[in-house]
Formats: sequence, structure tokens, C-alpha cells
Amino acid sequence: MRPATVDQVRQLQRFRRWGLAVADATAIGIGVLIADQWSSLNSGETIWALLAIPIWIFVAKVDNLYDRDPRRIRHSTLDELPELLATAAITIAAAWAITGLLDAHLTSSVMVVIGTVAFFVAIVLRSLVRWLYREVAPPERTLIVGSGPKARLVSNRLIVQGGDHLELVGYVGDSEGGDISGPASAGARYFGQPDQIGLIATDQRINRVVIADDELSSRAAGEIIAACRGARVSVTMVPANQTVLGPGTELNRIAEVPMLDFQFGDPPRSTMAIKRATDLVVSVSMLTLTAPFLALAAAMIRFDSPGPVFFRQVRIGRDGDQFTMYKLRTMTADAEEQLDSLIDLDALDEPAFKIANDPRVTRIGKWLRRSSFDEVPQFINVLKGDMSLVGPRPEEEAVVALYDERQRQRLRVKPGLTGPMQVAGRGGLTFEERLALERDYVENLTITGDFRILLRTPRAVIRGEGTF
Repeated sequence: MRPATVDQVRQLQRFRRWGLAVADATAIGIGVLIADQWSSLNSGETIWALLAIPIWIFVAKVDNLYDRDPRRIRHSTLDELPELLATAAITIAAAWAITGLLDAHLTSSVMVVIGTVAFFVAIVLRSLVRWLYREVAPPERTLIVGSGPKARLVSNRLIVQGGDHLELVGYVGDSEGGDISGPASAGARYFGQPDQIGLIATDQRINRVVIADDELSSRAAGEIIAACRGARVSVTMVPANQTVLGPGTELNRIAEVPMLDFQFGDPPRSTMAIKRATDLVVSVSMLTLTAPFLALAAAMIRFDSPGPVFFRQVRIGRDGDQFTMYKLRTMTADAEEQLDSLIDLDALDEPAFKIANDPRVTRIGKWLRRSSFDEVPQFINVLKGDMSLVGPRPEEEAVVALYDERQRQRLRVKPGLTGPMQVAGRGGLTFEERLALERDYVENLTITGDFRILLRTPRAVIRGEGTF
């Protein structure tokens, strides 16, 4: 797809804002139709109920639900679920109060139905608008500032997350990046010095610049931002010490001084209770729904190669406790005996390994792994309480034995059937990148964060990136 001009990008972004507003109005309309079927509204009540449309759009506009996408390097409908829920609640309350004052006789139950339906329909329609935008608009052409290890890390993450409508064009820096730790080793093209960024951005039709250089002075960073402002290019800055920042970090201010607030401590017991209840409901539901497919997969496994249907292996769970993890067998029956001939665990540079084109994988096993269906029996582990739906991946005992104290932090919570690694690159991540993601998850565990990972998991499975 040909790169778009700045004006074309702005026009497409304007259409996206209008599309989101139309999606919200349509969601309210559908909510009114459902409420009408539920309680048989008359024509006058229906008209009064539609008053919720301008209220919703006004509240959503105040909460920046139409303007965030261009400002952020990555934004999805999942990121705004709390704000959408708040918008629905405020809309219900305001519309009910106004219609009550005008003697429209709309009951609170009718308004709750409208708001509840509108909330869920808005999620679907907003996701559809953003999907259509990604289909029509060219990927956001991105240029990195920096030539060191941080710039390389960002380059890798942009390449892995290319499905988020980002296209890594290259980088600018003080040197061309002969250092193997620089972005050039990740395949990024060198364009020149940072002081030429305005001309480079215009010439290459750059949409966003990512500053990933801790060596830049405040003045140099300010000059880059000013040049980008002149070229009408969005800017994202990777903060220093980014590994300590997570969802539990909040930006605050005292007078004109910006400050970061950090939250520490274990998750509240109520959070863990909700997490466990979700585990039970989802695991029982999934085991029931997939039972026929599990029976079919079992027959195919037995027909494909000799050996048991299920693969059982001791894994390490919360606080280092052992448990038996269940999977559908995807390898030959003697796979574990062959491991020593394929890899030397004692010689590993880091406590993690993946074997590409593993000769032990069976024919049906390749399909099961590609679809992640081999992991469905782990719902049994979730039901038993050995695992959770979301968490760090459970590791083998031999690998955990190589952990240092920093790496053992991932054992503070139950391992998960899915987790931050699965939705951010899976096997394509280095161990340090994976550890950073999982440590961030452990230190900032929230129910909202779990639901976001769960909702992003199907897409990661379909894309199948990083699977072996």
C-alpha cells in the first residue's frame, strides 16, 4: 500500500472519529430496539429513549473516546473498556433523570437494558470501525531515534507488533549502528543524524517518531519534538528505566512538576477471588464445549502415532510448587528421552529454549500446536487450581532450576493457560523480553488486565506467530 500524505492521514483519522460516533449512536439505537421488544415502548417513549444518543456522544467526547487513537502509538477498543462502561452508566443516569423531569415515564429498568445492550454493542461496532480503518488506511510509518540497545529493543517490538498497524521504516542516530546491539541488527535502515529528522520525516512520509535514546539531552529531545511538530508528525518517547513502569504507575502533578506514582503490594483478596471465580466458570464451560472436539483429536492422535493421547509433565507453579500439567500429545512417545540429543540444558545462555522444526513433533501434532488446541486439557489444571486462565507460562523443572532470584519473581502467581507472552510474540520473544512482560504482569495484576489478555488471545492464536 502506497504511503499516505499527512493530509490524507488526517482525513482518514477524521473519518475514524466520525465512524466511532456513528458506532456509538447505532449501539444506543439497538439498545432502544431491544428495550422495545422487552417492554413494548410506545412511539413517544421510543423518541424520549433516543435522547440517550446525544448524551452518550457528549460524555464520550468529554472522556476523549473519539480522540485518543491518533495520539497513541497503540490503542484498541479493549483499552477503553472502563471508560465505555462509565459512559454507559452516566448516560443511563442522565437520560433517566432528564426523561423523569419531563414526565416521559421511562422506567429505570428500561434505561438499564438500553445502557447494557449499548455497552456491549458499542464494543463490537467500535472494534469493527477500527478494523475497517486498518483495512483502508496505510500502516503508520514509524521512524526510531536512537542507535543503541533500547532502539534495537523497540525495533524488534515494532516488527513483532506489525499487526497493530505499524510499519518500521528505519532509524536515525549518531552512528549507522555497526554495534550488534543497535537497531541495524534488527533489520532497520539507517537514515542519518537526528538533526535532519524534519527533512527525513517529510521525505519518507513518516507518521510517527519514537524516541528511544537515553543519551539524548533534554535540549536535543526538545529540538526533535519541535521538528516533528513542524512536519506534523506524532511523537512517542520511550522513558528511561522503562522496565520499572507498568499499569500500576500513574502520572501525577504537583504544581507544574510532573511526578510518577508507584503502587506496590500483593493484589487484594477480592481481586484474586474474582480471578478464581472466572477461572472456574470459564474452565467448566470450555471443557464442556470442547468435549466432542477433544474426542475427535484423541482418535486422530492414536491413529497418527503410537502412544498415549494425553501428555503429562511435571511443571513448576506458584511459589515453586510442582504439579502435573495435561496437554494433548503432539510429539512421539519417547520425546523426552530424545531431548538430551537435541539440546544441552547446561549450556544454555538463558533459562529458556524453543526448538524450531522439532523432529519429535508428529503430523497431527503440528496442526494441534499451530492452533493451540493441544493446550485445551490445561483447563483441567485451571479447574483444579494448579493454573489460572491468565498468568506466566508454566516452565519445566529443569529450566526453573536455572533461574536466578530476579527470574524467580514470575513464580509469585499461578502460571496461566495464556498470558502476556502469548499475546505479544509468543516464541518470537527473547527470554529477557518475555521476563519483562511477565514481571510487569505479576507486579501489576488486575482483573481488567486479565480480560484484555483473554480477549487478545484468539487473535494471537489465529495469527500463530512465534509457535513451533
